[in-house]
Amino acid sequence: MDTARAETVAQRQERLGQQQGYPADRLKTRVDVAAMLTPEHFALEREKIFRRAWLVIGHTDDLPQRGSYFVFEVPTFKASLLVVRGQDDQVRVFHNACRHRGNKLVREGEGCRKSFTCGFHGWVFSSEGALEVITDPHMFEAVDKKDYGLVPVTADVWENLIFVNFDEQPRESLQDYLGPEFFGRYTGYFDLHQKVASYSFELNTNWHLGVNSFTEGYHALYLHKNTARDYQGGKVNPQRHRPNMELMKRHHRYSAPGNPDHRILPVEAIAIQYGRKLLPAFDFDCSMLPPGVNPTRYEYWAFDVVEFFPNFVTITGNHFRAELTFWPIDHERTLVTNRTYNYKPKNLGERLSQDYFRARGRDVVREDLNTMEAQHQMLASGALPHVLLSRQEMALQHHYAVTADMLETP
Repeated sequence: MDTARAETVAQRQERLGQQQGYPADRLKTRVDVAAMLTPEHFALEREKIFRRAWLVIGHTDDLPQRGSYFVFEVPTFKASLLVVRGQDDQVRVFHNACRHRGNKLVREGEGCRKSFTCGFHGWVFSSEGALEVITDPHMFEAVDKKDYGLVPVTADVWENLIFVNFDEQPRESLQDYLGPEFFGRYTGYFDLHQKVASYSFELNTNWHLGVNSFTEGYHALYLHKNTARDYQGGKVNPQRHRPNMELMKRHHRYSAPGNPDHRILPVEAIAIQYGRKLLPAFDFDCSMLPPGVNPTRYEYWAFDVVEFFPNFVTITGNHFRAELTFWPIDHERTLVTNRTYNYKPKNLGERLSQDYFRARGRDVVREDLNTMEAQHQMLASGALPHVLLSRQEMALQHHYAVTADMLETP
């Protein structure tokens, strides 16, 4: 074992709280998570966190041409959104409700239309949200169509991610909410990939526990010992300490250490022969990636984990990424979505290679999901006065500190 290198990683971990610009005294190693698992606490979080935050709902790639649309359900607010690329090429988000009697304008799915006709009474709206047709208009008194377009939701785009804000008057722009750590530092990265898989799960767990499951690497050595046994750490970093972590005003980003001693299994070797290395093997050369990805250029880098507070986690790697969103339904139920993206394949060999790694990644995620309901049950029982968080779980300390920050803001 390279003791000097292992000590360097550990020393970096000890300095994280002071180095990254987030007040170290706000980070707590003991957190009363059970107190957050109540209907009353969730009601506060819904209004002070989720209504005020910028939330990811999709990608501009999902709207490939003018008139493209998709319906997005937000269980946290019992809302349905209609996301549309207008004929002017601008992406807009509306409440998916006809302005006549509130019928759901589009029931579900995606497609491409120049206009949307309500199936209830035939009112027609343009792809820019304007009311175009009121059927039997003379039966309505003093109605100006200009006043009855679709109700907009504040939306903005960063790279190819579409964000919305449910506050009537957002307190800050998307650029201010994300901060300088992201704007201008990921240019072109999200365009490198295409979606290869999408899953959703409704789990009996609180949303915090879902986010927590994917924002620490302490569990990887134990929970994933069979599915991805030696994909991190190795002799240079046996405890798999994070080589870099950035704690920001609301978000955090850390790098996970790859294993230069990873033993490639026979089937994995075939997949690598026809394609590129993906989890659990990694291509350590990241020189072609933008500066926000592996920002310290750690030599044995596996991937970054980024939490866009409150509920979006993306795993950004070399040739791949994953995106997980945790939408609270209530204090004890969460809708989890998991989307996988890989490099764009050039031939059948690369497609088959990606299928192997996609299956490996799916099994790893299923192990992560497996802990959430059991953890929620025991915490909700009140058996524990608090959970105990180590330096390896500093991202969780930060998550709960930011939660407290937003709940304390008038």
